[in-house]
Amino acid sequence: MSNVRRVITVLNRNTGRDGANAQLIGAGRRLASAIAGRLTALTLEAEEAAGSQWIIDPGADEVVRICAPWLSHYQPDAYVAALAEACARLDPDILLLAHDAVGREVAPRLAARLGAGLVTECTSLGADPNTGEFIASRPCFSGKAVSEWTVAGPRLTIATLRRQPISDLGEDPMQAGNVETISLALRPPLREKLIEEVVPPPGQVKLEDAGVVVAVGRGVGSEEAFREHFVEGLASALGAACGGSRGAVDMGIISPELQIGLTGRVVSPRLYIAVGLSGSPQHMAGCSGAGTIVAVNTDPQAPIFGYAHYGVVGDYRRVIPSLTQRLKKLAAKAL
Repeated sequence: MSNVRRVITVLNRNTGRDGANAQLIGAGRRLASAIAGRLTALTLEAEEAAGSQWIIDPGADEVVRICAPWLSHYQPDAYVAALAEACARLDPDILLLAHDAVGREVAPRLAARLGAGLVTECTSLGADPNTGEFIASRPCFSGKAVSEWTVAGPRLTIATLRRQPISDLGEDPMQAGNVETISLALRPPLREKLIEEVVPPPGQVKLEDAGVVVAVGRGVGSEEAFREHFVEGLASALGAACGGSRGAVDMGIISPELQIGLTGRVVSPRLYIAVGLSGSPQHMAGCSGAGTIVAVNTDPQAPIFGYAHYGVVGDYRRVIPSLTQRLKKLAAKAL
């Protein structure tokens, strides 16, 4: 066992240096520095892929590729088996994953298999300067407060990192790092069977990575209005991704995969435009990391205005078309 402490970040090579990967590299680098350790970036691949400098430049000390034919598609049992093998070989102190659909499913299974500590949905990570003990902050009470957590007992701690606005990581093209490949031959027993993989249409903005998000609530009224005024209107003019509240899902205005909130997706765009949303704590827990929040609602007492940086009291049927037309005119002038 090495005396040097190690932080591992699990990256998604298929998405390159997107928001989630950039955040994991940045958080891992800061945490490794805090414990005077090394940062290892881990990727799971069906076959060895070329090019890892985009991982090393922001500060990874080494890149480890876990390669196996059965990692060509995401399956929970396969990922857990591969990560368990990686932990056995690399002996990390801390393993970081994104708090996304994969991280939420894999992290608790892996922690149970390895007997590791687990802290999910972290907003910041650090270490006690005196003891070196891992410290994580995470929201509680539907995002109304922040709690600090430490893990006592097991040496390995697994944490999932919630999406936050990304600051510039900085790059050092002269940064040197080792690249290692670990090939796994034995296929683990898989209880899941891949039936179909649904791939988003080319050019569609991924909700979690969008710089601008337009979100709707019950007040929008119908799926037809949503498509007319937002998908084909405001969001198109802004190049934004669309999402909404649980209420909008229940009414059939948006599909479940677009739900933002405590039981949905977590977003942290530069600009978040909330239309017809009351601003419940359950929803705001999914967008509180936005840089600027703009709210449009007919009710001046709506809780959303307590979170918004800018607010418009009015009927979205008048406000949104006017705003969309103005944006299109500005875009045309810029050409």
